Amino acid sequence: MKRLNILFAAVAMFATAVCALAAESTDAGADAAAPRKKTKSEIVDHLKNNYRFYGFIRTYMPFDTHESYAGSGDLFYWIPKDRELNDRGEDVNERASFRMLSLTSRLGVDVSGYWIGDNEFGGKVEADFYAGLSGSTGVAQLRLRQAYVTVNWLNPEDTRYSINFKGGQAWHPMAADLPDVLALDTGMPFGPFSRTPQLTTDFNFGKKFSVTVSAIWQMQYTSMGPSAFDAKTGRPTAAASSADYIKYGIVPEFYLGLSYRSGGFLGRIGADVTSIRPRGTATVGGTKVKVKDRSTSVLAFMYLQYTKNLFKFKAKTTYGGAGEHLNLMSGYAVSSISSDNSLWEYTPIRTSSTWMTLAYGKKLQGSLLLGYVKNFGTAKDIVANAAGKGDGNCIFFQKNGSANINQMYRIEPGIAYNVGRFTVGLEYMLTAVQYGDKEYDLRAMTTGGLHWVANHRVEGMVRFTF
Repeated sequence: MKRLNILFAAVAMFATAVCALAAESTDAGADAAAPRKKTKSEIVDHLKNNYRFYGFIRTYMPFDTHESYAGSGDLFYWIPKDRELNDRGEDVNERASFRMLSLTSRLGVDVSGYWIGDNEFGGKVEADFYAGLSGSTGVAQLRLRQAYVTVNWLNPEDTRYSINFKGGQAWHPMAADLPDVLALDTGMPFGPFSRTPQLTTDFNFGKKFSVTVSAIWQMQYTSMGPSAFDAKTGRPTAAASSADYIKYGIVPEFYLGLSYRSGGFLGRIGADVTSIRPRGTATVGGTKVKVKDRSTSVLAFMYLQYTKNLFKFKAKTTYGGAGEHLNLMSGYAVSSISSDNSLWEYTPIRTSSTWMTLAYGKKLQGSLLLGYVKNFGTAKDIVANAAGKGDGNCIFFQKNGSANINQMYRIEPGIAYNVGRFTVGLEYMLTAVQYGDKEYDLRAMTTGGLHWVANHRVEGMVRFTF
């Protein structure tokens, strides 16, 4: 009770102080006049100056020739599935499909123009209707895309130097520069794709150079890891995608990047470090104990962009391991297990992912995307099963495709016609994947039976922007 009395007294003193300051501020005003009700025109001007409402209504109509890995009602395309041959030698995954959905229609608001000294405050909230679907069916529900606050500081002595802070759900720094395509997947998995919680600061040195530093968390796009274990051996028997691996790892993902701008040229380089704990507990000598396993991986990327008049060139390449939380075809594996199962060591699955786009035009715009991904396997030998091979089901953790992928490519031409705020577009996408047998060597690479599987997607789109 004594502590509560002290707490109430402190709150009362704080409230009294605030009221006194408010009264003092009011007395200092012009004749302490009562607040004047704002006119309709003043309210309209305030909205125009500080708020920008935006969005679009968009419908996709994709046709595919092969069963594929895809999300968002099959609009967010990944790659074709491996062949599945029946007793007649027919590939039962080679069957056509079509769908038509408007769930990626978008609503958003940008807030800006609130100044305190040399600092401008603002933010963004953005949503679409992706959530609520299971496969191609369900009821589309509003879901969060972005929600963040911004603080921009301008050097009053030299406005070329500034600091921009962003805190909240936003595009991952490695995924922010997207290719010029009509498809919802924006070239994934040939490049990083993620919107995620973060604290990001840009330090701008003049008009050309800037340095970006970020501390990043995981929400929708998450790392893979073991989700079930054999009671006798303690080895993993199942894997799942979850934010728990970074949650119990405690350490956020860190990004450091450098950008250079000059005329129509933009270049970026950066590196991203992720450190997670795939296991939280283990059975040692019949007792459940806490463990300190940790998997740490690095991704590096380079981005180039050149724009002149109606022509635009973009290219991005990413190399490293365990980029599955960025929608890259990647993961990591177990490289060693201690005799008592108390300590596991891990090695990343290394991949190279590259895309390039060319775009030209304004009212009538043509575009072309070329993409390529190569799997290089793990950096170290992985734990072997009884057959002396890596066990793809439970010894390494991979997503955004299949473990028995060697390489893949994509060719994606498109054309769009813009009439004011209305756009109609048509795009063709050829995605080909080289699969192998589900037998793996000690670098988690498929060992034989290499074969190509392709999907042809023809996709129409209509959009009205407001």
